[in-house]
Amino acid sequence: MRGLLVLTGVMIALMTVMGVWQLSRAEEKRQLQLEWDSRSQIELELAEALAVNAPFGHRLRVSGVYLAGGDLFLDNQIEQGRVGYRLVRPLQTAAGLLAVDLGWVEAGADRRRLPVVSPPDEDSIELSGFIVRPYLPPLSLSSHRQDLVSARVQSLQPELLARQWGEPVQPFVLKLVEGDALESGWQPVVMGPERHTGYAIQWFVMALAVLITGLMFYRRWHEA
Repeated sequence: MRGLLVLTGVMIALMTVMGVWQLSRAEEKRQLQLEWDSRSQIELELAEALAVNAPFGHRLRVSGVYLAGGDLFLDNQIEQGRVGYRLVRPLQTAAGLLAVDLGWVEAGADRRRLPVVSPPDEDSIELSGFIVRPYLPPLSLSSHRQDLVSARVQSLQPELLARQWGEPVQPFVLKLVEGDALESGWQPVVMGPERHTGYAIQWFVMALAVLITGLMFYRRWHEA
């Protein structure tokens, strides 16, 4: 019986810790969304963005010329349950190369073939979007694992993009979300605070259920 009580206590403690952790994640997401909403109202020029320590979340207006033949396809990107890629294109600016995320494109039935997209305009173009962190996969592979010959990539680390494109790349990505983007509806926070709060409630309910079950079992054993 003592062992069972100890096990019950440990389970309740673990579930409570998980619930508290989910609540903390919910608060982090709320703060992140508030910070993003505040920064998204401020538009920077490229020189200003490069002078800021962490410009992520600000709007960016930049002009330049797309490099022909530099299209990359960020692999394993899910959109509404469908598998695809994010099309990333190098923009030559006055301050160097900038990676531009043009949006999501659906993968074909044959994964050996990359999607066919329209080539970039050869003329100078002005773009507007959000400054975001370069994408890293949840289980990031070593940089030498990325195939420098293929246009299919697993990461948007600036060092890897520089090896792909042959020159240094800016330390952030411009994500288009308006007229020049391939898709709209993008949100900076994938899992909102409400979902974390829901998970926390589930953990607390399970902890309460274990507690009630343990008390009932103990009462019956004591009465017997």
